[in-house]
Formats: sequence, C-alpha cells, structure tokens
Amino acid sequence: MDIENLVRTIAERIIGMLDKRVLVFISGGAVNLKDIFETLASMDILKYDIVMTKSAEKVIPGKYVDGLNGRLIDCKEEMTGAVRSDDLVLVPVMTRNTLSKCALGIEDNLVTTGIAESLMMNKKVIAVSDSFDPENPRNMSLGLSKNKAYNRLISDYRDNLCSLGVDFIRGDELKGTLENEFILLNGRGGGPPTESRKEDGVPPAAGSDLAGTGRILSHVVTAEDILANMDSREIYIKRDSLVTPLAKDYMDNNNITVKYY
Repeated sequence: MDIENLVRTIAERIIGMLDKRVLVFISGGAVNLKDIFETLASMDILKYDIVMTKSAEKVIPGKYVDGLNGRLIDCKEEMTGAVRSDDLVLVPVMTRNTLSKCALGIEDNLVTTGIAESLMMNKKVIAVSDSFDPENPRNMSLGLSKNKAYNRLISDYRDNLCSLGVDFIRGDELKGTLENEFILLNGRGGGPPTESRKEDGVPPAAGSDLAGTGRILSHVVTAEDILANMDSREIYIKRDSLVTPLAKDYMDNNNITVKYY
C-alpha cells in the first residue's frame, strides 16, 4: 500500500468514527477483560452509552468502565432512547447466563431487555464471545468445557442469536471489527446493494489457496470472516452454514459474489 492510500485508509477510519455513539451492554464475565476494555478505551473518538447488570457492577473493575469515559444508563427510558438513537450496539462481555436468556427471549434486567429491544428494532448487534465460548482457552483451562452436551447447548444458544441478527466475534477481533463497521456506516462500499450470486461448480479443495486467503468459510459465517477476505470478490461458503445478517449486508453492499457448495 502506497503512502496516499495509507493516509486515505487512516482518514476513512477516523472520519467513520466521528460523532458515532455505541450502546454498550455489559454482563459479569471475567475472560480477557483487560484487553477488551483497553481496546474500547483506545478508541476514545467513539462515544459510549453503558448499561451494566448488577453482577457486572460487582465483578468488573471500576477502572475499566471509568476508562471509557461513557454515559452510564440505569433506567429503562434512557436505555430505550439509546437503543433507538445510537449507531451500534455492542456486548463486549456476555456471560453464559446472559447468552441463554437472550436466546430464549427472557428480559429480566436492563441488559437482556436492551438486547431484546435492539434485535426487535433490527439494530446492528455485535457481541464478544470470550466469556461464554466453550472453546475459549481460558474457559477450557478452568475445566468449564468438559461436558460436550452442555457445550452444544451453549452453541445452540449462540446460533439462535446469530439467526436473530447478533454477530459474534472474539475479543482480539474487536478493534478491527469496530473500525470496519464504522467505515461501512459512513458510507463506504460503493454503489447500491446487489443480490449476492449463488453459483455452483467445483469447490476448491480443502486447504487450497482461496483468492489468496486459503480460507473456506463454514459453520457460522460472520462479517469478520468476510472482512478477512477483503482481497477477493468471491467467497466460498458451505451450503449448510449459517450466514449472519450483518455478514449478508456486508456482502450485498460490497458486491461480493458468494459461491455455495
């Protein structure tokens, strides 16, 4: 990338985040908290509205939340107003408890109610999976991933929320996801949405070089997975995969051809 394109890319990322508000729902998880909150604090050009569960208020160090310099919301009216007006909904810490309740449509606190309202209003919702993910190294080291049946239960809840519009990412994908999301919100993508084309044909062999990325997308395909293939305008996805709504929007807005097999 030459200097001119590098400067343009940086400018797009900064301009894309100007005057943008993020509604942050936090439950009382404990995995990768330091890295997640440091990432959010480093993006101080964003404005945060913050809603926390009672459990989160007890277990999340206050310095992490204070570092966001955000507006704390503790009443339903303000929370609903933020759901309606903010540019993005983010769940940087989602416990198994909150995941399960949201997947089942249970609204028993401001966080679960706010996530439900966000989905009903068709807002963009991005959630970090670290605290509930059975495959997260921290959860595995604590012995919380030994029951395969329970792991499938958690995966089913995740898939259910994916089908409702939640886009799940890992904590180490947070910064890049937010930057790219606000570039999209700022209008980058070029041209009107077009329907992704479904094409048959001989799929690439497993492990082959797919448009320079070597990736064949399967299972739950998120916007982050698509962004990882930015150098290509063709994406291969297994037919039985679940493509999140946010990923579909991104492919449509960027004229990406999808080849299912």
